Amino acid sequence: MTTATNDLDARRDHERAKYLELAARPGSAYGSTNHGRHAVPIVRAWKPRFVVDFGCGRNDFIRCLRRLGIDGLGVDFAFDDADIVKPMYATGLIGDESGGVADVITCFDALEHLLPEDVNPVLAEMRRVARPRGWFCFSVCTRPSRITALGENLHPTVRPITWWLDRIGRVGAVTDRRAAGRYIVGRFHR
Repeated sequence: MTTATNDLDARRDHERAKYLELAARPGSAYGSTNHGRHAVPIVRAWKPRFVVDFGCGRNDFIRCLRRLGIDGLGVDFAFDDADIVKPMYATGLIGDESGGVADVITCFDALEHLLPEDVNPVLAEMRRVARPRGWFCFSVCTRPSRITALGENLHPTVRPITWWLDRIGRVGAVTDRRAAGRYIVGRFHR
């Protein structure tokens, strides 16, 4: 491996250690905020068969959808409550003959937790996992986290919303930035 790869892997490991430390705190509820709870009507309106929630934390959003009869999986690199405990840039999900596996990809207040170098690979993985012209619904925080772990902020990629819209626009078309006042909604390119 190259020095750059080793450095990136070390930084990824360090970021993961922050969330493991948070999860281990006595009485910690970190990761169970369900930032997507207000997006449930948006997602239901698309009548998806299958949803993948990236950065799911303790998987509250997918559990909510399952109670409504919508199947899905949550992906997170730090919480055992996730259906897939892997980094968002390498979910391991395999699609079907039409391409991806998910009718809808969601990601609520998780993109800013990525290292800047991982933003584009994660968005590409989301597009890969989505069925052709699949929907997405994201929320992104554009300010530093109020919570810290290991003495550090939890948002290594604090950028203005225009920066995020540019990155998202490379993998999909944003159709609504006002959805429920907080979500970025659109369809993936294919």
